[in-house]
Parts: sequence; C-alpha cells; structure tokens
Amino acid sequence: MHFSSPTSSSPQNPISNPTNSLSTNNVLLLPSNTTSKMSFIIPNNNTNNNNNNSSQQQQQIISTPTSGLTTSINSNGINSISNVSLSSGQTTQQRLSFPQRTTSQSQQIPQEEFAKILRVLQENNMTESVEIFKKEYQSLFNKTTSSFSEPYFTALDGYISYVQEQPDTSRHEFSQLIYPLFVHMYLDLVEKDHAQEAQDFFKNYVQNTNLQATVFAAHKDDLFRIKSLVTKELIAQSEYVKSFRHNGRYWIKLCNASLELLDQFLIKQQKYPLLTKIVQAYFQLEINDGSARNAETQRLLSGGRLGEIKTEDNTNRMYYGLLRDHDLTRILQHKAILSSSTGADNEDGVGDDQPSTSKNRKKLKKDFFNQRQSKASLKVDPNAPQLTRIPIPELREHERMDLINTFQEDYSRMLKITPDNLPSCCYYTLLNGYLEINCLEVSEDSTLLAVGCKNSSIYVYSLNRRKLITMKLPSELERLDKSNEHIYEQMMTNDDSKDNTNQNNDSDILYNQRLLCGHTGPIYGLSMSREKWFLLSCSEDYTIRLWSLLTWSCLITFRGHTQPVFDVQFGPFGHYFASCSLDKTARLWCIEHAQTLRIYTDGCNDIETLCFHPNSNYIATSSSDRILKIWDLLESKEGQQMKPIRQMSGHKLNVCILKFSKDGRYLISAGYDRQIMIWDCSNGSLVTCLLGHSDAIFSMDLSRDGSILCTGSADFSIRIWNFGQLIKDKDDGKLDTLQRVTPSAKYELVTYRTKRTSTTLIHFTRRNLLLGFGVFIPPNDSTTKATKT
Repeated sequence: MHFSSPTSSSPQNPISNPTNSLSTNNVLLLPSNTTSKMSFIIPNNNTNNNNNNSSQQQQQIISTPTSGLTTSINSNGINSISNVSLSSGQTTQQRLSFPQRTTSQSQQIPQEEFAKILRVLQENNMTESVEIFKKEYQSLFNKTTSSFSEPYFTALDGYISYVQEQPDTSRHEFSQLIYPLFVHMYLDLVEKDHAQEAQDFFKNYVQNTNLQATVFAAHKDDLFRIKSLVTKELIAQSEYVKSFRHNGRYWIKLCNASLELLDQFLIKQQKYPLLTKIVQAYFQLEINDGSARNAETQRLLSGGRLGEIKTEDNTNRMYYGLLRDHDLTRILQHKAILSSSTGADNEDGVGDDQPSTSKNRKKLKKDFFNQRQSKASLKVDPNAPQLTRIPIPELREHERMDLINTFQEDYSRMLKITPDNLPSCCYYTLLNGYLEINCLEVSEDSTLLAVGCKNSSIYVYSLNRRKLITMKLPSELERLDKSNEHIYEQMMTNDDSKDNTNQNNDSDILYNQRLLCGHTGPIYGLSMSREKWFLLSCSEDYTIRLWSLLTWSCLITFRGHTQPVFDVQFGPFGHYFASCSLDKTARLWCIEHAQTLRIYTDGCNDIETLCFHPNSNYIATSSSDRILKIWDLLESKEGQQMKPIRQMSGHKLNVCILKFSKDGRYLISAGYDRQIMIWDCSNGSLVTCLLGHSDAIFSMDLSRDGSILCTGSADFSIRIWNFGQLIKDKDDGKLDTLQRVTPSAKYELVTYRTKRTSTTLIHFTRRNLLLGFGVFIPPNDSTTKATKT
C-alpha cells in the first residue's frame, strides 16, 4: 500500500472530474368492524362515487401549456389518445393511472377498438356507461385472470382510479396508501400459495412507468427485496417482512379534508372490502393541522419502511446545548482568549496589539481556569444539560496544559473561511487499495491516519515527516523522575532504530507506518481518541478492540455483539464509546469496563452507522429501515425500555454518514440517495435538503467554527456548502421551508474534483485546512463507483 504525494488545489484550479397511543383528536386508528363509522369526521356529500373498480387502458397524461392531443403508449405497445385542454402557464403534472393486466398470446384482445369506444364515452361524460362497458369488456375478453387474485386487482385498480380523480392539490396525499397496499396484497397472495399470481400482480404494477416515477420512486430498494419473496418460507424468514408487518403500523399523515374523503371511500361506501380490511389491520392515520402539505415536502419525508414518523415520538425534551462548565468546552470556546497572547485576530476579527511574552503565556496557563467569567459565560443556556447528568471525568492537569498549548498555536493561525476566502484542499490518494480498504480514520490533530482493510489488518501512518513514537522500555521508565512536569513526554521515544542501521536504504521514506493485527474478519470501523493514545476498531468477527498507540498492542477485546459490528466511535470527551451492529443493537461502552453500559435495540432493523452528540449525552443512529434515531445516554427507569427521543424519516436509501453541528442543534445525514438532509434536533423537523452530488455520499465534516459543511462522494467530487449562511437564513425566516429543497447553487461555494478517486474521508484541520482521503479506482475496472461495506 502506497501514498501518492499530497496535492493542493484551489477553487480556481479544482482537482479534476425511526408506543404510546395518541389522543383521539390527532390520530385515526380505523376500527376493526368494517361496518362502523368514523363518527368524528364530517361526511363529504360531494365525494365522487363513480370510481373505476376494474382495469382500464394504461395511460400517462402530462399537462402542457397549450391545448391539444396527448399520445401515450401503454405497456403492450398500443397507442391511446387523450384530449387535454389546459390553460396557458399550467405546470406539468403526472396523473396516476392503473396498468393494464397482461393476457395470454392465444387470446388477443381488441384493445384499439376498446380504447376508441372508451374515449368517446369519456368525452361525452357518460360515466355510468363507461363503468358498465368496462365490466362487460372484462367479462368477455379478460378470462385469463385468476379468480383468486381478481379481488386484489380490482381493489387496487379501483383505489388508483379514485386517487386519479382527486384534485392536484391533494392527490399526493392519497397516493401515500398505494405502496403499502400493494405490498400487503402481494404478501397475502404469496402466503396463500398463489405465487405465480403474486408475481403477475407484482409485475403488473411495478413495470408501470407512471407508478415508478411517482409512487414507487422512494421505495426502489424495498421493491428489490419484495420481488425475491416468492414462497411462504421466505416470507417467514425475511427481516424486511418482520420490520414491515410486525414492527408497527404504517403511519400516514393526512389533512382533515383528505381524511374525510378517505373515510367516505373506505368505510361508508364499502366498495372495496379488501382495502378496508388491510387498512384496518396495518395502517394508522394521523390528522395534520391545517391544509394539505405540498407534494415536494411529502416526497422528502417519505421513504421510511413504516411511512412517516408520528408526532408523539418527537415531543420529549432534548438538551442539545453544550456542556459550558467542562474544561474541554471552555478551551474550545475561548480560542480568542488563547490566541490573544500571540496578537492574533479573535472571533470578532479584532486584533490584539499586545506583544506576546513568556510571562503573559505563563500567566494565561495559570489563571485560565480561575479567571473571572464574563456576563456572557454566566448566562445559563436552558438547552444545555447539567454537567452531572452524564458522568464525564474532568481533564487531568497535563491534558489541560497540552490542549492550551496546542490550541493556542493552531487557533492563532486558523483560517476564517468565507465565500471569498475558501479553504485549500490537500488530498491523499491511497493506491492499490480498491476493494481492499473498508474504512479510514484521521486523528484530531491531523497527524495520524488509520486504515482498516478487508484482510483484517490495520495500518497506521504518520501524515507528517516525524516518526511514530513508542513508549520506553520498563527498565528505562523506572529511572524517570515522576514529579517532573514533562513526565509524559519523557516516557516516549522516537522509533528511529531503522535510521541508525539502514540510514542509506530508507532515507527516501517520508511516512513511517505501523501494522496492527488481531481481528479475524474485515475491519468495518475505526475511531481514534482525542489525545491519540487509543484506537478503536470493529470487525466482522463480532468484536471491538482497543489498541494502544503508545505500545502498538491490543489492550482489551470488547465482546457483546452477536453479529458483525458495523461502526464504532469515541465520545467527544474520550471516556465513552459506542458501537452498532447487524444484531440490531447499538451499545454504549466505557474504556475502563469490559461490559456494556447501555443497549439500544432497534426492533427488526440492523443499525449501520452512529454519531456522538457534542455534549456526550446522546448518540444518533441510522438503521436499515432508513430511520434516523437519537438515543439518550441517561439511564432509564427500572423496567422501562430504552426508546429514542427523536426519530426522523426521509432518506430513500441507506444512510452512510451522520454528523452533529458544532452547537449540537442540528443533525446532518447523507448516504446512497445523494441527499444531504439537515434536521432540527429541538423538534425533529426537516430544515432543508441539499442536492448536488450525483452518487453516494460517504464522508462529511464541518469546519472548526461550524460555518462550512464539506461532503465527499463517489462521484469523484468534494463539495463545500455555506452551512452558516443556511442556518442564518433559517433563523431569519428567509429559508424556503415549504419546498424543503434548497438549490445547490444557493449555498454551494465550490466543487473540487478528482480523476478517479472516490472520497472516503474528509477532515478539517485545526487551522481549517481541508484534508481529503480516498482510494484510487483503476481505470481498467468496469466499476467506476466506490464500494463501502
């Protein structure tokens, strides 16, 4: 494994290329008796009762600015013509239409004649005649459809036709039921030993291009899983079916007007008892206050395996503020004070003309934690947790002094990133590692890089020209003066034995490296402690190992997971760490104990990635059902199950990376669906969605001051976003919260591109220099996208 030389690029010359029941006035749970009424809903007398309950010719009608004839081609290759008359300036709109069921080749159906007659009847508003004609046509020519699956086709076709008749402003709300109805019907057919009819049912709707672009667009990954469930045994073993059918009801939010119409159609009219039965058994409907949401907002919040998140799940209080009384927080927040002794600019951009002297620096170190607090620091943050809420050890004296020294030097030279002063990017390309490297981790001070490989080995590299240090032998440690202020520095020595023996042979080596072996399976996750003393690794062998970066050996193996461990991460204060696994649990650990402190269970879904909150009181996880959850580390009352305090749904594919903002208020998520979604932790709502990448997003980081967001993708690009301006616009009410989609051009500052390197890791140094790390993809490989296990 080799490094290529780091390269710098600039914006002008970029690198090329997831229960308690709710109150009855907010939630609708359909009664189990099919003849009962939803009495608290006012019936709508204007509901159109003339719904199609049988199949019709598949068509796609697209609005155009002018009047005219619209021609479309159905799945059987038959042209159909619809007369569309629209006013000028009307926006393009796709109407749902149910597909035509296929027939055998031995019995051809005269569909052209049928379409012509049907069109004439529709043009003359002969609704009853249209319905009678369809029934007669089906009874005469469509005999190939099985009598058992016929009610399923008729019910779903009837509902799709009902959705099509709704106005454009509310049609998207009714469309939410189509996908779960389709899945439950398909599973019913398979469970009742009608596998072939179930496959015909599946193909009949999934192959419809109109449904693909609207209803099924957010569920492509799940449809791929459903297609393989062809027997009862496979359904009984499927984790997806357990999650979809037995992990809760499918949650749908509707406005009051839409809910009244749905009640009229399902309960009062009783035209399709099969639909009513499925909705009663597997659905739960919640009333949204006000009018119907726009289609774009609903599209963004859809994609969860069980629909949207119920409002009650996000009502518990979350203390997202920072621990202001902790030493580390004080050091990080007082960088202006730390840099004042060097005459550097402070946070407000005001320079200090006082010269730097050794006397001033010594006084700063001595009085920093005993200094008089300002009025701003004495102000109590109502959103910050108490320091004793979660036991967090204080920093030791030498740790505090070391942090003051390092931050004093680095913050005095930190770059202030603005749209006119963008960061430079130093990119490291890992060669000969395609399909062999699974994960990367860089130290907080940007001097060490750890690489986790598929062959169960871990490599640690030095990113500067200094050799990696190691601890002295025990005989040498005994002779050291333990009262010395610099005892920790004296315990270490530079490993330069190679240079003494083979100075000529390795004089051209720029990076020293170490190899850590112990796991028996591929490495899936790495995390390095803040002070660079420890390294955590998780693997397919169900274990987590804690490595010492001083003795370069494994200190302890943490066992508890019963399936491969996907991710592991140190807490912001280094005392706790968390892990997540295929065994559907996330676990909280402490480096001083070998047993698990907390276990967070996610029902029927494996947990794939996690992230610590900056105040170390919460962790965020993402699972295979694409639901983001925030868990409280505070111990629950005895006998109570651990439940997430926040759940957020919106991603269409699995999430790869999570990141909290520097102030802890916002959670940023990104993954395979190429969406960067920003969530407000105070209430679990979606702030906005950033679009711009054309492939999966694997890496993400925020600048040291939290104003710049950087994302790395498999599309061979790194994009920089003005996160600070986005939050400012949100606070000022200037952010478009109706559509929830922010054009990339509005907040995207610059794009750096690589030739054939998929960015796996992004990191901002203490001075706001951007570091990028990626694995080079050979040009002779047919696959041009990076893979992540």
